[in-house]
Amino acid sequence: MQVNSVSGATSLATSLAAKTVSPTASNTLDESQFMQILMAQLTHQDPLEPMNNAEMMSQFSQLNSLQELRSIHSSMEQLSASNTVTYLASLIGKTVKVNRPDGKVVEGVVEGVLTQKDSPQLQIGTETVPMSDVIEIRGASA
Repeated sequence: MQVNSVSGATSLATSLAAKTVSPTASNTLDESQFMQILMAQLTHQDPLEPMNNAEMMSQFSQLNSLQELRSIHSSMEQLSASNTVTYLASLIGKTVKVNRPDGKVVEGVVEGVLTQKDSPQLQIGTETVPMSDVIEIRGASA
């Protein structure tokens, strides 16, 4: 009976773990999948050449690092959203100029803001305009 080396499965686990840093959900490797790969490695390893302890610890370390990176990424997203809301709130009462898609320039006082994830909006009178179209911001006149 032929027993295959663990190195193929090890390189698979390493390459899959490396893909988890990408933002797409389809390429993520969660903890349970990692443990399934590790168990498959341990189950099918060559009894004459068992998995090296250092290699196993390296894989556990990679998993831990991945979990920490995910946690940091989540915290940074929350911080960014909080900063955006704070900045938008600071614009209330200020005069802004907005370059509209039709070429017109609209000027007015910001009366309110709408926080949308992809495109925050400013309320100027009866109009709602995207923050990305703002070309000038001036302080409130006294």
